[in-house]
Amino acid sequence: MGMTELGTERSTAVPHGSAGQQRRRVIKASAAGTVIEWYDFTLYGLAAALVFGPLYFPGAGSLAGTMAAFGTFAVGLGARPIGGLVFAHFGDRLGRKPMLLMTLLVMGASTTLIGALPTADSIGIWAPILLIVLRLFQGAGAGAEFAGAITMVTESTDSSRRALSSAYPGAAIYVGTGGATMIFALLTLMPDDLFLSWGWRIPFLASAVIVLVAGYLRLKVNETAVFEEAAQHGEVDRAPLVEAVRNHWRQILCGLALFSFVIPWAYVMQVFALSFVTKTLGVDSTQALIGLIVAEFCAIPVIIGFGRLADKIGRKPVLLSGAIFGIVFPFPMFMMLDTRSPWMVGLALILGICLVQGTTSGPGGALLSELFPTKIRWSGIAISREIPAAVVGGTIPLVATALVAVAGGTPWLVASYLMGLSVVGLIGIALLPETLGRSVGSRQTAEAAS
Repeated sequence: MGMTELGTERSTAVPHGSAGQQRRRVIKASAAGTVIEWYDFTLYGLAAALVFGPLYFPGAGSLAGTMAAFGTFAVGLGARPIGGLVFAHFGDRLGRKPMLLMTLLVMGASTTLIGALPTADSIGIWAPILLIVLRLFQGAGAGAEFAGAITMVTESTDSSRRALSSAYPGAAIYVGTGGATMIFALLTLMPDDLFLSWGWRIPFLASAVIVLVAGYLRLKVNETAVFEEAAQHGEVDRAPLVEAVRNHWRQILCGLALFSFVIPWAYVMQVFALSFVTKTLGVDSTQALIGLIVAEFCAIPVIIGFGRLADKIGRKPVLLSGAIFGIVFPFPMFMMLDTRSPWMVGLALILGICLVQGTTSGPGGALLSELFPTKIRWSGIAISREIPAAVVGGTIPLVATALVAVAGGTPWLVASYLMGLSVVGLIGIALLPETLGRSVGSRQTAEAAS
């Protein structure tokens, strides 16, 4: 049974008190955690592009130091699926709320400690080792965050607004990335010696304040009624990851393909492009950061708008349009970057971020939530998202830097790589069913997926 009456769905989505109040609280709490996740990861990516090379890998040359710093960036994304699957396992067994509180604490503590970490000049080889360890914990906590946030939001919302509700955590990504980038851009205006000695640490240490706010919001949220209903009927699986892979592998494969397209685009635009235009093309770093900030804040209303659209016309049409854009845009994008004009660089960043992430953030989260039954929902989304995040997302700044070096300083191999990943995403989306109107209640979703 793929469709249910909305009245029936609302009755299973009402926890304690008003459904609307719970929905608003869940959206705020989930969005706050997503802000932390991407604030932290953006800070690390920016620092990897601009300061970690000379501070933590001072013995390497410019290119080698950059690649070493991007290597630690990849390490964090390599930890994402491990942390994501562990937290998702317990989130599907014990509940959404306690695990989302745990992911928040792990992420926030790791980022704050990175801000206090001595450099190689102070403690030698221990500096890059500790940086990698903290990056691993940061990645492990972040690996479950977005999948858990989407799970909780969609289980608290009826199908008529589910893509829109999923779009708020998606838009919160760019509150986090835009805020981190803006703070970092302002700090680059400091004299270089002050910025490298202590200025870059300020936004990392400030993460602790944001964690306190997000933690307060999450403490006020109830467990979702959908999960509580499943637990009351004995429908909580003892091994949700095994169940997901064994009986829902088709959905997972398509989800893997979707995020193999979405996540690399995000990191190319926010990490690699910044390094490429500043270090290879010689664009002023402050101008490049301003362009990135504008692009990230423009993405917020665009994501919400596409989420609303996906609730009207369906998830697949919006997702397919994003994948098609991802196929046709890479070469024009790099031509725009190659002009070195701040205006053209900014426009390329705006188009790349807004139209790829805008068309995928809300619809993708809603579609995956509607594909998986309650007992494995968090696990199914985490597998679909975090494995590509590690394999192709975390490695893409490193791979792209290497491809530029192989191509003699030109970005055309990177453009071809992005096109290929977008084709993979297009195929995965095309093979998924349309889920508009489908319930996320445990029985209905399980029957529709079978």
